[in-house]
Amino acid sequence: MVSYRFGKCTVCQFRLRPDNIYNLKGCNHTYHRECIEKWIKEGSKNCPRCRATAALTDIRQLFVEEAGDSSDDSSDEFTESKSQINFVKIKNKWIILNGCNDKFNCIDGNGYGKLISDENIEYINCLEGEGGYNKSILVYAESLFRNPQSRCKFLYYFEIECKFEGELDKRGNCLNIGLKNLNKNKYIEYSAMEASIYNEKNEEFKLETVLNKNDIFGCGLVFNAKSPYIFFTQNGEQIGKGILLNNNLDLYKPFVELKCCSVEANFGNNLESKPFKYDISKHLILKEFY
Repeated sequence: MVSYRFGKCTVCQFRLRPDNIYNLKGCNHTYHRECIEKWIKEGSKNCPRCRATAALTDIRQLFVEEAGDSSDDSSDEFTESKSQINFVKIKNKWIILNGCNDKFNCIDGNGYGKLISDENIEYINCLEGEGGYNKSILVYAESLFRNPQSRCKFLYYFEIECKFEGELDKRGNCLNIGLKNLNKNKYIEYSAMEASIYNEKNEEFKLETVLNKNDIFGCGLVFNAKSPYIFFTQNGEQIGKGILLNNNLDLYKPFVELKCCSVEANFGNNLESKPFKYDISKHLILKEFY
């Protein structure tokens, strides 16, 4: 087992013990089991910290395991990296698609997205001669990225492999990857077509990257005590500088925006058989930011 110094229970404010660390499904705030059970049973049907809706069935034990050990696939795991930043292994999948309708297809002949599997999205181009057009779609991941409320450094990360058909065109294609700040309803993203990073103020930071049809892009979120930040990668290498975050407690949701581009995601669900292109074990705390 890996030894960590966990923080305090959100409810009672006493220190957590390794054998009694629980959180809520979709929420990484941590508690003693007896504390969160009492909180919910007494009528507070939400998380004491972020107020996300919660029930007794959402309570689950948090296991901390050595790197490579995934004996419990139902819980989030913290894997210690060589750089002393702990990767949060959290089960994830694509679930929400904004298209013409809830069935992910379009009766008007417009381009749309189709969920092939939990990690694969296929973009179906519009029907030529039918009066439709290719439109951008937003796809979100199911699980949020939250501060684990520990004194350790934590890294969330996911990647997408893009699949373009035909010639690359800024007007005809769209591929954005990033995180949505749910507290502020703002986006931090990298636009592959524009080769630019955008912060929550929609300020643009131009890069000199070159886009290829099958590039692999990644987005990471690092929580640490002083300066949490977001960073981006392309084909296993960091691109640009980090984007500093103002609040350590904000909630973030992974997303992609697509037009005439299909993607296959890697959420780190099984890194032994499907490792990231970017070596997260060597990630060092960034010192340069926009």
